[in-house]
Amino acid sequence: MMSPLFEWALYWAVVIVAGLAVLVTNRPYNPRICRILARNVFLVSVVLIVWHFVAVSLVPRTPAEAKAPAVEAVNYVSIARQDAVAAGINPDLFVRQIQQESGFNPDAVSPAGAVGIAQFMPATAAGLGVDPRDPVQSLRAAAHLMSSYIRQYGSESAALAAYNAGPQALRNAVSRCGDTWRSCLPEETQQYIAVITR
Repeated sequence: MMSPLFEWALYWAVVIVAGLAVLVTNRPYNPRICRILARNVFLVSVVLIVWHFVAVSLVPRTPAEAKAPAVEAVNYVSIARQDAVAAGINPDLFVRQIQQESGFNPDAVSPAGAVGIAQFMPATAAGLGVDPRDPVQSLRAAAHLMSSYIRQYGSESAALAAYNAGPQALRNAVSRCGDTWRSCLPEETQQYIAVITR
């Protein structure tokens, strides 16, 4: 695409050349057809430059910067799977967990105040040293947290309980109910574990 300055220079060059053609051909000894042709070329060039002034200069152009940038979709599911593998946990389970937590929405906020794609409470995020609104940081931290919970509590179900209800709630359930600890968890956490481990 030509720059506006180059466009103007081109139009003025056409007008000047056409004007010179009129002067050169406007002699009695030149054929009448040459004089008519030169005048018509000059008139067309003048009309063209007037059109350019009206249509291009007076009508505002949409700047390229004003065009909506193409939105690049981020595949958070793929990132979650990579983080799960890196943390040594089941990627399918981790993807179902994040789906249950936020539906992979980095802007999700729960009524309880949990924030972001991994639904960290602000205090938990601060303890992990992550920004809960940064989905990449949060997914990595959530995968490593689940890995540490699985090692600490011995199973994916117990790790999910610790993630959802908190480690203290899990410990209380185990101490009250022993092997049937799941029945002593809040109903929401029981459903959470059932959906993710299906």
